[in-house]
Amino acid sequence: MRIQDLKYYLSLSELGNFSQVSKKFSVSQPTISLAMQRLEKEMKTELIWRDPGHKKIALTHSGRILAEHARVMVNEYDQAEEEIQKEAEQKLVLGLSEVVDLAYFPAIKEHLSEHFFVHLKKKSISASEAVFLLKEKKIDAALVAGEIDESDFLVIEEVKHPALQHTIGSSLPDFTLSFAYRKEAGADDTAVRNGDTLSAILSELGQAVSVAEGSDFALISKTERMPKV
Repeated sequence: MRIQDLKYYLSLSELGNFSQVSKKFSVSQPTISLAMQRLEKEMKTELIWRDPGHKKIALTHSGRILAEHARVMVNEYDQAEEEIQKEAEQKLVLGLSEVVDLAYFPAIKEHLSEHFFVHLKKKSISASEAVFLLKEKKIDAALVAGEIDESDFLVIEEVKHPALQHTIGSSLPDFTLSFAYRKEAGADDTAVRNGDTLSAILSELGQAVSVAEGSDFALISKTERMPKV
């Protein structure tokens, strides 16, 4: 059963005229007629009583039953479509400093689902910019090389990580790896259960950082031309 056929059917039940329905949906009248034929074939009963002389229609008893359920079906479909569209449009804007994006994020992404990347938008930032960008809601989370200034509205976690080295063997200076996000954007269990997309993917990111911190970061390969920290 096609949702569009049900939409035509409900409009026909309200307007009582094929030409008015075709005009409303900007389709040909035969398109509406074929849709009604499909519904009657699927329901195995006559749904519409036609009065050729007056070009009016009326619903049969079976037709009224279908109309009652069709309203619920179409409404539920439209709500689902709207919710799915809203979810698809939600993006987690993740601020990454250059060294993190090149050396550490590859290890983290191994623990992220495909669903996460549908909603991910990366932005290149520095540690000094993180607080301002988080406060102004320009980004939703930050993973940067360097310390992030303490703030009442932020959750800041220091991430354990190995030292970075050039392939020639010289180590880059030690630095703090910081993960931060707004407290209001924190993913609690209730938010995740209620389908809060940004909270859910922020939670997934946090878990991935934690897992990579404990194992994968130690396996990061040496990089010949690492950016400055």
